[in-house]
Amino acid sequence: MRISPRCPSCLLNRVYMEASLSTNDQEKIDKAVEEALKIIAEEYPKKGINAIIATRMHRKVYEVLGDEDPYKELKDYANRITMEYLSEISKVIEGSDDTFKAAAKASIIANTFDYGVMGHEVSDSSFFDYFREKFNEKLKIDDLDVIREKCKGKVVYLTDNSGEIVVDRLFMEKIKKICERLTVVVRGRPIISDATYEDAIFAGVDEVADEILTNGKGAIGIFEPELPEVTKKRIYEADIIIAKGMANYECLSESDLPIAFLLTAKCEPVAKSIGVEVGDMVAMLKSQS
Repeated sequence: MRISPRCPSCLLNRVYMEASLSTNDQEKIDKAVEEALKIIAEEYPKKGINAIIATRMHRKVYEVLGDEDPYKELKDYANRITMEYLSEISKVIEGSDDTFKAAAKASIIANTFDYGVMGHEVSDSSFFDYFREKFNEKLKIDDLDVIREKCKGKVVYLTDNSGEIVVDRLFMEKIKKICERLTVVVRGRPIISDATYEDAIFAGVDEVADEILTNGKGAIGIFEPELPEVTKKRIYEADIIIAKGMANYECLSESDLPIAFLLTAKCEPVAKSIGVEVGDMVAMLKSQS
């Protein structure tokens, strides 16, 4: 998905947020915003992939701030909150008629743990109340029956946010019961609120997945030139790729790979691209050309 007219303001909103999380030094914050503006001004006319532009921008901002993980405390908090509610979420899933679909929906609801998206509020401290309300809603796009069939082969699971990954584990457990191999891919370095190897271990993903790999240098989403060879190999031999969240959608929406996008549409450009409304939940198998 290419950058749209609504994206720059959201990108800058996140820059200001992470700079403020990192420091009270107004000169540093000003410099971070200034450098972000330069990159947006350079990249916007090229109409590239939004998540790749955002990756370049955040890396520069982190360099200006001298902080490799401004979201560290917020990510740890999101992980703790979801872990506190995990047993209750699990009970809801196991009490459902179709536990595979229920676990998938739970992971989609948890995709709301995305700090810094302009106009989107994270329901962290009251997450379980929010979870129960959303769990009663239907998915706007529901291809889970076909997705389940494809999960009987080799599965690559592309994670998204911290906090979210804790609930993802419950869905991974359902996939693991039927798949040939489950490969989980996290960010190779900290970037925004996305999950890294450390978050995966906290969530217990290592107890479920056959292997945990990274996307290399920690791009927001999947940026093929930075993928380690083993990660690239797993992606290209997968029978299905479970791609969580908006950044993975932005990076892979034009791909010909067998991808299932599981996400909550948290902004207008992504919602419009998919053909849903902001706030809608989606489990969409990408049409193969």
